[in-house]
Amino acid sequence: MRPLPYILLLAAIATPAAQAEGWYGSAKLNSARQNLSSALLTSPRVTDRVEAPASNKAFTGSFAVGYAFAEGWRLEGEYTTRNSSTFDSYWAPFDANVNRMQVDSRRMMFNGYKNIPINAWLSFYGTAGVGVAQIDADGYQSNARRQFASNRQYNFAYSAGLGLEAKVSEKITLGAGWRYVDMGDVETGYNTFANRINARDEQLKGKLKEQNVFLEARASF
Repeated sequence: MRPLPYILLLAAIATPAAQAEGWYGSAKLNSARQNLSSALLTSPRVTDRVEAPASNKAFTGSFAVGYAFAEGWRLEGEYTTRNSSTFDSYWAPFDANVNRMQVDSRRMMFNGYKNIPINAWLSFYGTAGVGVAQIDADGYQSNARRQFASNRQYNFAYSAGLGLEAKVSEKITLGAGWRYVDMGDVETGYNTFANRINARDEQLKGKLKEQNVFLEARASF
């Protein structure tokens, strides 16, 4: 017959624990890959473009404050720090006339989580969020002297993801996960340089998306 402490330990490992309610703070380190899809050069005189691979990878941070409810639900507000990306494309049929779009983005998101306990210390979760992305976009055509005007915009953003987390103490939880973020359509201002007809009628456009692989540390108050 096995001793009682051994049986209790097995029961604790095998039985999911009820989640304690309360406030928490968290920080994430994100490996963020941004992509500019549907990239366009808006000009009445250019009908075709050659698109180079349009993705950038960088490390960013994010910080959140939230509240954990019973039954594994959590709600939080999250701020993601600045991410800077550069995207190049070209006029067809040449590869010398570069159109360079430079994008800086930040986000404020309202996220929801649902934890599914595996045992007393390990949980799987799904997450979704909505919020606002602040995006600054500028760039140039052919060389840095031919600038497009900078443009700041505030876009609706949404996200969805999955993760795994481990409760390492009563106060501290560590985790890792993945999420997809859509930040909507972005565009520069119009050209500040003189084109063939001396008009201000060209700009760069695209749809900004991001994929995160992240590590997270969370502390309850």
